[in-house]
Amino acid sequence: MVAQSLPAKKWRLQDDFSLESGATLPGLEIAYETWGRLSPEGDNVVVILHALSGSSHAFSSEENPEPGWWEGLWDEGAPLRSGKYHIICANSIGGCYGTTGPSSINPDTGAPYAADFPQVTLRDMIEAQRLFLAGLGIDKPVTLLGGSMGGMLILHWMCEHPEEVGRAICLATPPRSEGFTIALRSIQRDAILSDPRYRQGRYSEEEFPEDGLSLARKIGMITYRSPAEFNQRFGRDVKDPRNHFSEGLYEVQSYLDHQGKKFVARFDPNTYLYFSRAMDLFDISDGHDSVAAPFSSCPAKVLLLAINSDFLVPPAHMSELHEALAEAGVDVSLHVMDSIHGHDAFLLEADQINAHLTCFLQSA
Repeated sequence: MVAQSLPAKKWRLQDDFSLESGATLPGLEIAYETWGRLSPEGDNVVVILHALSGSSHAFSSEENPEPGWWEGLWDEGAPLRSGKYHIICANSIGGCYGTTGPSSINPDTGAPYAADFPQVTLRDMIEAQRLFLAGLGIDKPVTLLGGSMGGMLILHWMCEHPEEVGRAICLATPPRSEGFTIALRSIQRDAILSDPRYRQGRYSEEEFPEDGLSLARKIGMITYRSPAEFNQRFGRDVKDPRNHFSEGLYEVQSYLDHQGKKFVARFDPNTYLYFSRAMDLFDISDGHDSVAAPFSSCPAKVLLLAINSDFLVPPAHMSELHEALAEAGVDVSLHVMDSIHGHDAFLLEADQINAHLTCFLQSA
């Protein structure tokens, strides 16, 4: 049940890679995929930054025809599929889909790093991405696209390397992780850590903390969707009519069980813990007097997409980000998508997203 790497290209850094914590990794391996052709000028690059459970496989391709996690943005007629863009998506450092992370082999021990892997931050993920793009010869400003954790990464990139970002599209992205979302993620981590098979991260395929990871995913799924969707989709429909709490089952419980089992088959618990904590640490105004301050020299044109049913990143949080960017002089627009799907609408509302992308990319 340990996560398997998807077919992907590999980029390698032989030198040491220094992390924000002061720790050092002896080199890096980054799994990535590409779509479309790079223009002769090298100025048509779109970099997709994935969320917590994502991989480099955003879209299907000849190399890997399986549908990607954002396949709706690759449908016929979608703006990204127009032939104008060279699209790159890499699995972030700390990941479990081919990029250096806790399941990688520690050369000092010959065993997986497990919980000995140093805590990575969103800044570390961006610095690894920058080295990777430079290694590919990308030296012109790029367009960044991502939601949730991917959007947080974009904000860091805009603040710390503004000259490298020409356009940015952030979906369901807050200016910081609030106490409420930190609380929710903390109990998801507790679910994994309390599984006796977790064994301080040194589990095996035979002794895998599937109960803890499944429970973490089930908690997560409740936060990713909306009460209206659960009520409309499942209501009080019964899967098993027996009365006892340990036997009876509602359809919504069966759905969550299914989601947990699917996730266990494809994801690594340690990566879940590392990415979750990295999101907790996120605050774009950290070290500044305001949210606006770090964007003062950012020349990018920015599109923000919020979701009206998202209680992880409510529209009010994205309005705060919008106001801060405008105060900093950034060319920014905010649109609120109407969806019953909650936070996950940034993955599911492809038609709405494609419509906004079309307008934004044409105007930019």
